[in-house]
Amino acid sequence: SDETAPDDPAEQHSQVRQLFKYEVELNSWRLAGRSKVKCYLYKQAIQVVRKKMISEMSAQERVEFSQRQKASAVKVFKEKQYQQALNLYAGAVDAVRYVQHDASSSNETRADLVEVMVTCSNNAATCCAQLKRWPEAIKYAQNALVLLDALNGKKGMNIHTILTSDTKAGGCGLCDAKLFGEWRVKSYILIARGQ
Repeated sequence: SDETAPDDPAEQHSQVRQLFKYEVELNSWRLAGRSKVKCYLYKQAIQVVRKKMISEMSAQERVEFSQRQKASAVKVFKEKQYQQALNLYAGAVDAVRYVQHDASSSNETRADLVEVMVTCSNNAATCCAQLKRWPEAIKYAQNALVLLDALNGKKGMNIHTILTSDTKAGGCGLCDAKLFGEWRVKSYILIARGQ
């Protein structure tokens, strides 16, 4: 009993879709900038594996993990769940704090790491301030300042250029006023409030 393909294109499409179980969207700096690719996976190709421990992640994976933590923290912070937001921001900072870069770490990954470290440190400090935990607020705000000072010392170099480049050009679209003005002032205000 030979099976033949149906003549109707809609029926052909329906049969093809039944073969697939998952549609996966990939995005990475390694895909020509910040582009996205959709992959369709066959049901038979799916294998469940455990999530990687942070210590097993590459620098890029740690940055992406931290960015997801940050996005979750923003949501709970808006709901005034400051302790939960603090846990998420602190987790994001801890995930990238001791990243060991190697030859596969791109400057884009390093730029994303700086951005997530500074913003999550300042936001963790803000959560601590809301919870009246001033010594911790100062510690997180000082951490952001250390990173900003290091970045300021490398103005015009690769990472700074990526952070300040237009998003259409593959950059983060930040400006020096935000990096060295707004973010630095936020850190100083949090430190001053805690003293």
